[in-house]
Amino acid sequence: MLKRRAYEKLLSWKAEAPEKALLVDGARQVGKTFLIEQFARQEFADYVKVDFLRDAQAGSISGAQDVRSLVERLSLMVGHEIVSGKTLVFFDEVQEAQNLVTLSKYLVQDGRFRLVMSGSLLGVELRRVRSFPVGSLRIETMYPLDFEEFLWSQGATDSLITRLERHFTSLSPVEESLHDQLLQLFHLYVVVGGMPASVQRYIDSRNDLGAVRDTQRDLIELYRADISRYAGERALQVTSIYDDIPSQLDKENKRFKLRSLRKKATYERYANDFQWLVSARAALKTVNVTEPRSMLRRTEEPNRFKLYLSDTGMLMRRYPVPVSLAVIAGERDVNCGGIYENVVAQELASAGVALRYHRHSGRGEVDFIGETLQGKVLPIEVKSGKTYKRHVALNNLLSVEEFGIEKAFVVSEANVSTELRAGKPMHYIPLYLVPFLARMLVAEDIGAREELGRLGLSERSLVIPPPDLSRLSG
Repeated sequence: MLKRRAYEKLLSWKAEAPEKALLVDGARQVGKTFLIEQFARQEFADYVKVDFLRDAQAGSISGAQDVRSLVERLSLMVGHEIVSGKTLVFFDEVQEAQNLVTLSKYLVQDGRFRLVMSGSLLGVELRRVRSFPVGSLRIETMYPLDFEEFLWSQGATDSLITRLERHFTSLSPVEESLHDQLLQLFHLYVVVGGMPASVQRYIDSRNDLGAVRDTQRDLIELYRADISRYAGERALQVTSIYDDIPSQLDKENKRFKLRSLRKKATYERYANDFQWLVSARAALKTVNVTEPRSMLRRTEEPNRFKLYLSDTGMLMRRYPVPVSLAVIAGERDVNCGGIYENVVAQELASAGVALRYHRHSGRGEVDFIGETLQGKVLPIEVKSGKTYKRHVALNNLLSVEEFGIEKAFVVSEANVSTELRAGKPMHYIPLYLVPFLARMLVAEDIGAREELGRLGLSERSLVIPPPDLSRLSG
C-alpha cells in the first residue's frame, strides 16, 4: 500500500469541515479512488460508494433532483440503512453526474452523512455545472507521487526524511555514500515516475522496468482516449499538443513553439486546447513573467509558456529505451535538462506552487521563479550536466539591485555547496532536495490554516478585530 501525503488532507477535512462536502480533483489514475476508499474503511463505521461510470444503477441516483429523492434511491441501491453521523458517501466519476455537485450543498445541510466526490477531468467537465456550491465544498487536488512519497515506497523512514530536511535547512553537504544512493533513487524516480500503477508495478514485478514501461504505455493510451472522448471537436488539436510536449522539451529554448502545430498558428486559435490539457491535469503550464519582482502574478504573459507532462515517468515512456538507460546509469554527458526540469515542475506543482519562469532578451532565461514565504523573489535554475556552475542568467538577476533578489538556487546532481555571485549567495543543491525547496515557496492553492502552518504562525493570527468606531462622532 503506497503512503500518500493527501491522506492527511482527508483527515483534516473530516475533523475541521463537517459543514462541507469534499471534492478530490486530479489527473486520471493518480490514486484518488484508492485513497478515498482506504480513508472510508479506516475512518468511518460504514461507507457507500456509487461509481457513475461503471455502476449500472447509478443512473437512478444521478436523476435525483432533491435530497429526499436522492437519499431514498441511495438507500434502496445499497440495500441497508444509511446510519446517520457514521456513514461516508462516496460519489466517484462525478463528472458523469454533474447535477450532484450542485446538490451537494443540500446534502451537507441535511447532515445525515459525510460526502466525498471525485472524478476525472473535473477541471474540464465541471465548467458546465449550473450552480457551483461555493462555501459548501472543499476542493483538494491530488498529484502523482512526489519524490518524497516515492522514497517512502522504497522503504525510506521518517528519520531519513528529517535528516535530509536538516541538510537542506542548514545547507550542509550530504555524506557522499548517502548522496550517491539518493541520486540513484532519484534517477529511478525519473524513469518510473509517480503514477501509482507504475510505482506498484515496479514493486510487484521486483524491479522490472520493462514491465513499468508497459504500464506507462497503457496510461498514455488512456489519456489519449480521454482526449478523444471529452475534448469534442478539438480532440485532434489537443492530442497534437499532448504528443508534441516531449519534442518541445528537447529543444534548447523549451518555450512551446506554436509553429510545430501549424505554420501560421496563433495562441488565440489554440488557447482553449492548451487550457484543456492543463485543466485535465495532463500537462503543467509554466508562464513567463516579465519582471522578477514580488507579486509575480502581475507581469505574467499567458501566451509565452512552457508545457511539461504531469508525470516524469510518462514523459520518459515517450523517449526511446536508451534515454532511460542513460538516466538510470547517471550518465552526466547526456543532456537531460528538459527531463529534469519536468521533474522540478512536477515537484513544485504538487506543493501548490504556481509555475513561472523569467526570460529577458538581455538577461537570459531562468527556469523557475517563485516567491518565498517571506515575500522575496527566488530564482531557480535546473542543470543536468557537469557545467552546473555556468548560469549567466542567474548571475544577471542577482546583479540587478532594483530587483532586490537576495539569493538563488541551482538544482543539479552535485552535492550541497554555496558560492557568491554578485556578492550574494548562490546555493547548489542536489535534485533529491527539491521537495524541501518547494516548501520555501508560496503555495497559492492551499487553505488559510495550512498557509499559517507553513509560516509557523498560530491560527489566531487571522483574528483581526474591526476598528472601534464608537468614539467617532458626527
